[in-house]
Amino acid sequence: MVWGNIVIIKCCNKKYIHHLSFAYTWLYLLYMNCNTDVTTNYYILWIHQVIALRLVGLAFEVSTAEKWKSNAKLKADSKPLLKPTPQPQDTTDTSNQNILSTNKTLTSASSMVRFSSVDLTYPPYEPSAAEVISYAYYYIGLHRGPYYRWKTFVDHFDSPFGNLGNCRAITEHKCKKVVVFTLMYMAIRKQFPVQAYNETSFYYSHGSDYRYLYNVPLMMAYVLQYQIVMLLCTSVFTEAGLGIYPTKTQPLPGHGPTTKFSLLNLAATTEEVALEQEYNFAMLRSFQNETLLLGPRMRDTLRAWDMPTRYWFWTHTYKNMVVRSNKDVRSAVAFLAWTIWCGPTMQQMIMGTTLWVHLRLEKEYAEMYSTSAIKGPWDIGFSIMRVFCLIYLTPCFILNDASVVFRYYNSIYWVYHVVLLGLILAAMVLQKQRIISTPTAL
Repeated sequence: MVWGNIVIIKCCNKKYIHHLSFAYTWLYLLYMNCNTDVTTNYYILWIHQVIALRLVGLAFEVSTAEKWKSNAKLKADSKPLLKPTPQPQDTTDTSNQNILSTNKTLTSASSMVRFSSVDLTYPPYEPSAAEVISYAYYYIGLHRGPYYRWKTFVDHFDSPFGNLGNCRAITEHKCKKVVVFTLMYMAIRKQFPVQAYNETSFYYSHGSDYRYLYNVPLMMAYVLQYQIVMLLCTSVFTEAGLGIYPTKTQPLPGHGPTTKFSLLNLAATTEEVALEQEYNFAMLRSFQNETLLLGPRMRDTLRAWDMPTRYWFWTHTYKNMVVRSNKDVRSAVAFLAWTIWCGPTMQQMIMGTTLWVHLRLEKEYAEMYSTSAIKGPWDIGFSIMRVFCLIYLTPCFILNDASVVFRYYNSIYWVYHVVLLGLILAAMVLQKQRIISTPTAL
């Protein structure tokens, strides 16, 4: 996978290497999942997933940098021969600072990537083959992530920020949280074993309501397990000082600094300025627990889960893969890419399809009742449905055997999918009524 991407990045047309890299890498992941029992070799899958995000993300970075160079050259060639009237320059660092129109986090509903020519996040040079290999196999984050870009990898060696932050205290705090979460996880798993789904008595001695609610503690255990893994992984980042940036640059999970690039450059080269700054590891933040619990929409919950990975799929597959398509098509492509990346099992397909349909219905009903008096009740209803949906999908997260998953859903009559089907039909009827009732202009 690595050598194939090296050939693509070094030898192919820079305008299309991100598409070629994505197609090659995802076909490799698909082949690996079809020929390897990843259900018993999660560690193998995790490493390949991390390397895939790094390599394809690097191809996107190089391709975007090449586009900026081409656009800058075209603008330079198209300048008039007459010297233009000089305009007063704005000395503030606000006009071209922002690469993201977002409310400081990726959870903003209107967040959009808008790259700027002064953005220092692009590769200042094309990485060599040895550098690509070093980035792909760099030990920090190799086991499970979180994802970080090539620019962050370069900053780790070129900038002095890792020596200025209180890294040891943050690492110790993460390790303490790991101990607490591990005890909670062990207590839940002991009281509610996953093996119950395989037992016949689970389906004949209990009702459908019990089987549905049995997912609740196991969903909590899954969240704790994932957070334990990410805390251990990010503790390596914090101890090594990778991903630390000045707080004023407003680092975004998975991306890095999003504003005040002149300050970032000055702090990296001037010791006095660097010592005056306050630093954080916001780029490594993987979860927003309050949003996970409260939502209120499924969209908010998904954006608050494994945020660096969500940033990667949002930026590269949703925003830049099929640019000319509408949002629904781009969303479907992003979910399909995520499903293949996780492993194209039946459980992942059920999750991806269900979540995509749920998101489309949220959007559809929000548009229909945006100005209606019943907008509030609909919002509350979909917030509750979000929780029911996550509980319903818990077996897909924790069970490896697809036959057991189907047996479980048959025992509860695929209740949530029936609800989704009813909402789809209701949305079609309501949309048709709106079209009929809308007066046509003469």
